Amino acid sequence: MNDLLKLVSFFDATSLEEMGRANLLNRVDTKYIVSPAVLAEVLSQHIEDYEVLMINDKVSLAYDTIYFDTKNLDMYKEHHNGKTHRYKVRYRQYEETGDKFIEVKEKVKSRTIKERLRIDNFTYPIAKGLESLVNDCTPYVAKYLEPKISTKFNRITLVNKNTCERITIDLNVRFNNAEGESYSLGNCAIVEIKRDKEDVYSSLARSLKKQGVLPMSISKYCLGTIALNGKVKYNRFKPRLRKVERLMAQEDRQLSMVV
Repeated sequence: MNDLLKLVSFFDATSLEEMGRANLLNRVDTKYIVSPAVLAEVLSQHIEDYEVLMINDKVSLAYDTIYFDTKNLDMYKEHHNGKTHRYKVRYRQYEETGDKFIEVKEKVKSRTIKERLRIDNFTYPIAKGLESLVNDCTPYVAKYLEPKISTKFNRITLVNKNTCERITIDLNVRFNNAEGESYSLGNCAIVEIKRDKEDVYSSLARSLKKQGVLPMSISKYCLGTIALNGKVKYNRFKPRLRKVERLMAQEDRQLSMVV
């Protein structure tokens, strides 16, 4: 992981204001779970293609997210059951800037549409002044939603210099639930390629494919729910979970050899 952070320091830096050209609140997402060593090897081929977001001289930025769902986990079940039109509701805090938002993500087939409002504090249940975002943008009623899973991670964000494409790399992903239980993805990185159109060419996606890294459609919310809820159904996700577990075990073995 240190090699990955060192490599990213060779990319040209960009700011939040400059990154606005690739805001991508309406986009096509492609996710991967990959070893940081493999990712560093891939990114080394693209130093001239991307800029890295830097805030307060940092490129690895801390995020804190809280996901809401119904009592019966209807949003999780929609994803598990393969529904092509589904939603997520969450609070998100950007630690380096202190900015807080309530966000609604709507997935319609391959497209993701994100709506958000800046907020002062996280409130439980969702405060009345914020209910309209959930009530207007989803089929759910805000007052019936409960905080289910929190995630903390560090994110590196790359912006393509030539096309409307953004890459996020999430490291040190940890999940927690209301009962105080926790789960970590260890040394695995979650990579997401975000483009304004599905036919936008991504050289990074092609390089990942050459390394045998293929897309994996599963969200952090679903991973955390499966890991911390022993009663939830996850049959449809089993092949992807096995792949994640194999990668985690491989990374653990490599770390133990280094130590």
